[in-house]
Amino acid sequence: MTSIDFLADLNVPQQQAVMASEGALMVLAGAGSGKTRVLTRRLARLLHQGEAGLGEILAVTFTNKAALEMRERVADLLNLDEESTRRLWIGTFHGMGARMLRANAEVLGFDPNFTILDTGEQQRLIKRLSEQKGFLDPYWSPKRLAMSIGRWKDDGLGPDDLGETRLKASRDLMRISGFYTDYQDELRRLNAMDFGDLLSNCLKLWDRAPEILLGYQKRFRHLLVDEYQDANKVQYDWMRRLAVGGALCVVGDDDQLIYSWRGARLENILKFEEDFPDARVIRLEQNYRSTGNILKASGGLIDHNKGRKGKTLWTTGAEGALLETYVAEDGEDEARHVTREILRQVAVRPLHDMAVLVRTSSQTRLFEQAFHEFNLPYRVSGGLRFMDRAEIKDAVCYLRLAHSFRDDLACERIINVPSRKLGPKALEEIQAAAVEVGGSWLDGARLVVARGGLGPTALVKLRGFVQLMDEAHAMLEVVHPVEVLDKLLDDSGYMEAVELDERRHDIRENLRELRVFLSQVDDLGGFLERASLESDPPGSERRDDGVSRVVISTLHAAKGLEFPVVFLVGLEEGLLPHKMAVEEGGAAAVEEERRLTYVGMTRAKEKLFLSHARMRRTYQRLEPAMASRFLKEIPAETVKKRETVMTARRGVGIPRPRRPFY
Repeated sequence: MTSIDFLADLNVPQQQAVMASEGALMVLAGAGSGKTRVLTRRLARLLHQGEAGLGEILAVTFTNKAALEMRERVADLLNLDEESTRRLWIGTFHGMGARMLRANAEVLGFDPNFTILDTGEQQRLIKRLSEQKGFLDPYWSPKRLAMSIGRWKDDGLGPDDLGETRLKASRDLMRISGFYTDYQDELRRLNAMDFGDLLSNCLKLWDRAPEILLGYQKRFRHLLVDEYQDANKVQYDWMRRLAVGGALCVVGDDDQLIYSWRGARLENILKFEEDFPDARVIRLEQNYRSTGNILKASGGLIDHNKGRKGKTLWTTGAEGALLETYVAEDGEDEARHVTREILRQVAVRPLHDMAVLVRTSSQTRLFEQAFHEFNLPYRVSGGLRFMDRAEIKDAVCYLRLAHSFRDDLACERIINVPSRKLGPKALEEIQAAAVEVGGSWLDGARLVVARGGLGPTALVKLRGFVQLMDEAHAMLEVVHPVEVLDKLLDDSGYMEAVELDERRHDIRENLRELRVFLSQVDDLGGFLERASLESDPPGSERRDDGVSRVVISTLHAAKGLEFPVVFLVGLEEGLLPHKMAVEEGGAAAVEEERRLTYVGMTRAKEKLFLSHARMRRTYQRLEPAMASRFLKEIPAETVKKRETVMTARRGVGIPRPRRPFY
């Protein structure tokens, strides 16, 4: 076997993390400390040196991008072929949970081809169920119900456990518990699961069939967990039960826990050594991203948090420029200041090297307005996902229904797309017929067609729809799904309807991109699962139009990114830290806001600009704004201050570009 130096270019703590074998290991990896390199080298070493086989390591993380990067790096290190790479168990928590559930779905009463609902479909199902059950409440909207049920599942709480929540003192307790039960029953009827089910149902599976859990425990000799600080209760329980059979390695950073509102628990890190008494802790403190001044400033800030394990980032690189703070007259002045600085910086670096980080998405408007005025190309990070585009959802739902006639949510979306002259009464009749036969919406449509109860045009179109789905379902047995997609879009009249849309060019391009994505897979079920779980297909949102753009991003969306120049704006009480954290969350919430600020600061590699305003427009009124407490916690020797340039309010001294930057 070819010799590979897995320790090349690693510092001593990184080498220790790569080489550790037995027992539990926690790697506290500071921002920019090379944790991805450590994870992939460790995983590759275990495989290369025979400590585990291709299918005997389970590596989980939180994003598909991180999982794909890990998979590609390991494959490159070991020169794995495509077949061997597919045998690796590397993915997100939800993706790995779905993989386990599909292999054992019958134990829980599901078919292996169960549908995975995205957030929009979950809310649509809850809305329909609310109407059916007469559960109409201005407070408990479908969106709030979906979010609450998701959070309860993340906390491991079923319908009978809601007495342990804040609902225990509420008269809503029995009502909400009953609706939660109805929702779970409806999911089972639809042969569907939401994201929360993908892990909680694993725990139920293992409780019901302990031999299945034992099989996975024996199989996985090593378990690796990335971004460990973001794990919620169910993810932690899932991980801990699997880890009984092998060595556990978790990699995380308590200083970057910014998702407690998603159920992430700081105690997962703080109490790790209590849960695993033999655990070894290795700190990665050498930073390879930021200058010395940025590290001193961000380190001085995060030192004010009490809930942390403690570490000090350092670098052998240059001290770099001091941070610059700017006190703006108001929000508009702050946006103009950032624009001025970008126009100065663009002489020596491309626009995509610069990012504006905000606490809330509502702050982006002023910067978009200023950039538009001065012809500065920009993009807002975290825009509409490829899979969330209407035409992509339509096409995927056609495929979902052809794959499984029980997929009522898919049927509900596309039964009248394009228009088949099915009004509300016709849809109610189809739904009632489905209830009558105890079947799916498609079964209901068959009964309505057989009875001939609709108007002549609607009846012909509905009959054609049912026939099309039957033909497509049969085709899936003998041809590639791409051919089925072509038939569905053509014979349904969808492509003909696209020609009447003013966005027809973009729609056609997106559908072509979907076709390319689908052509790369052989298994339609696997494709549909990826469509539900993954952010984007290859190339969809990453297509390069050749234009360099400034990035505008919320702090939460910027985690994991890095830029040579960062503008961290809106450092005011009520914004950062956020008003709700200060007023409702207490000290723990303020510490999370400090961690969020720390995350923003450590995105910067070379230059970091901080700003706040004396006045901020709120509900059409200018109100006084107070500088964030976090500014006072940053070591003074790392910062230089600049005051408001009053002439900027009249546009004086701002170089207007003669032509757009593209």
